[in-house]
Amino acid sequence: MGMDLFAGSTIMNLTLIWGSVVAFGSHDLSETSANSSDHVKNTRPPFHLTGYGVSTDVKTSHTARIMLVSMTPFLILQLAIVLDSSSGARILVLVSLLITLAILFVYCTYQVFQPWIQSRRLDYLMLNYVQKNLLAGLLTAGSRPNTTVIRELFQKLDKDNDNLIAADELRALIIGVQIEGVGLSEDDYEAKVMEKFDISDDSHISETEFVQGVSNWLDQAQLSANDQGHDRSKVSDNNSKKTTAEQQRPVTQKKESKRNDKAAWLSYTKAALLLLLGTAISLLLAMPLMQTLQEFSSDVSIPSFLVSYVVIPLALNIRQGWGAITSARKKTENAISLTFSEIYNGVFMNNMMGLCTLLALVYIRDLSWDVSAEVLTVLLVCSAMGLFTSFCSKFPLWTSVIAYLLNSCGNILKIRICRRNGTEPLKGEALASRLACSLAEEFQGGHYNHRG
Repeated sequence: MGMDLFAGSTIMNLTLIWGSVVAFGSHDLSETSANSSDHVKNTRPPFHLTGYGVSTDVKTSHTARIMLVSMTPFLILQLAIVLDSSSGARILVLVSLLITLAILFVYCTYQVFQPWIQSRRLDYLMLNYVQKNLLAGLLTAGSRPNTTVIRELFQKLDKDNDNLIAADELRALIIGVQIEGVGLSEDDYEAKVMEKFDISDDSHISETEFVQGVSNWLDQAQLSANDQGHDRSKVSDNNSKKTTAEQQRPVTQKKESKRNDKAAWLSYTKAALLLLLGTAISLLLAMPLMQTLQEFSSDVSIPSFLVSYVVIPLALNIRQGWGAITSARKKTENAISLTFSEIYNGVFMNNMMGLCTLLALVYIRDLSWDVSAEVLTVLLVCSAMGLFTSFCSKFPLWTSVIAYLLNSCGNILKIRICRRNGTEPLKGEALASRLACSLAEEFQGGHYNHRG
């Protein structure tokens, strides 16, 4: 059941949510020239599955390839099918666990020295959350930046009235947009805003810099929402280019960053400890969760397979799915690229953390490994979607139909493999039962009697 839980989340993200992003974000792929945008608008061809779709940038393909790396331990676990001895399977579980931990460590270390993945997540926030909750009220009736209101906001943030915004005063802006509500720390976003706004590189934001920075955000927001398809290539270029002032920043910015290295390393250490704490909590709560899900499925007469593989993943991912669809409806390459990157990163972490937790429990409790159906399903779906998205930058609308069908095919494949192996997924998973039994025996002195 534990394997079903994170396998269902992974497959749902790469099929239903991914397909919905393509469906709701589709636009006419023939609109490639800004000069002919009016002509295209007036002579728009009829809606069809091949001419409409979405396009992504190069970094999105790189993120998909990183997601493919998470399939390495899943591929190794397939060797358990040909191993007859329990000792060989136990060694295989240990090797897969060590490889999973190694991949997770390398991934976290890579983000420390090459933080482009984190930067894209910050850009995703700035494109969606900030523009929706903060910048919408800073426009005039003609949809232009309202400099008067922006200056009033600057005065409210400038608590000491020195016509400069320092780092501590900037936190008021961050709290105003509830930055922690989207999973990012205040320190990360504070550094991002200072980088965008502090043109003079003096660790302070002047009124002129603040007005210019907010105006740039507003301009990007207007371009992203303009006609939901008008001049998309120009919008993408505008979102990816730096402003002239940013390009002319002095090299002294590097010196400023060095002074923050100590604080940065403290943040990295804190993040690593929180990651370990989260893993420990997952290990502690995994067994009670499995028992609760089994009891729930029995009480409401719903097969445990459907509860753990469909119902719970749907409940856990519905908010993320709605956010992805909302972002995709901007119908810009930048918005689609950042949304897909969020999906791929989420799948990577879900695979690594879920597999790490399950393998650790199986190895520590010395349980047999018999969830080959779930492992094979995740391996096939993730590999297919990972290879496809790694080498393609344009996805026609018909690919969303394929993604939806892939979800059903994955469910059917899982059930058929279970039945071929002599197990019945609709009556509960044997591994989950043995895990629950093992934990109960330890806490109740071996007096727990498990049936089945």
